[in-house]
Amino acid sequence: MSGTVAIKEGSDAGSPLRASAVLRFAIPSTPAALSAAVRLVRVTMEWMAFEQDWVFRAELCLHEALLNAHFHGNEADSKREIRVGCSLAPGRVEMDVEDEGKGYDAHHGSSSPLKGNPNGRGLYLIRQFMNSVAIQGDGNRIVMSLNKE
Repeated sequence: MSGTVAIKEGSDAGSPLRASAVLRFAIPSTPAALSAAVRLVRVTMEWMAFEQDWVFRAELCLHEALLNAHFHGNEADSKREIRVGCSLAPGRVEMDVEDEGKGYDAHHGSSSPLKGNPNGRGLYLIRQFMNSVAIQGDGNRIVMSLNKE
């Protein structure tokens, strides 16, 4: 895993509640690297004292986006990379995942897995748990966010 981590403390120095963090890294398209990426984001959010509901939602959605990138985008090719970005601030989480695949047709839509379709679970869950979801680029990048309402 290679990348950068930047943490900026707010006016209440030393308090993770006022901190913001930006994580940017690239990982090999392997199950172990996917797990490590999710763990890094979860631990950072816990250190920053995010509500457990937000930690759960972010962890689940990042995991699903990484699985989609690994299996569908990169076709489980460990020679390919997945790029991950995460911006964490009080009241806001934004994450993006980009693979090296040919992309996903965002206009194709995703049907509910509750309707008997074995595919589409990941994107369906992401859309249920995040406030905003966008498929960008050639369809090989997803940007998702949570915001205090």
